[in-house]
Amino acid sequence: MGTEMISFPDRRKSVRNPSLDNALIRFGDMSLCCVVRDITENGAALKADDPPSSLPDQFTLIVPPSKAFSCSVVWRKDGWVGVAFATE
Repeated sequence: MGTEMISFPDRRKSVRNPSLDNALIRFGDMSLCCVVRDITENGAALKADDPPSSLPDQFTLIVPPSKAFSCSVVWRKDGWVGVAFATE
């Protein structure tokens, strides 16, 4: 039996851009460090220093040097959190 790669369709609305940018999750007076793993124009996958369960459902993601996104959590799994960016 040969090893075959199975490919699944990508259901994202926009192209995913792999990233390893350090960023901050800010809510209230708190700021937590995180790593942005994947980012699209609609959202991102984040690995936070704190467990995803301790993050609120809404927060601001600050990606240096000058990007800020209002985020809503859409999934939490194994130390990761997926967010959708608010549209204006």
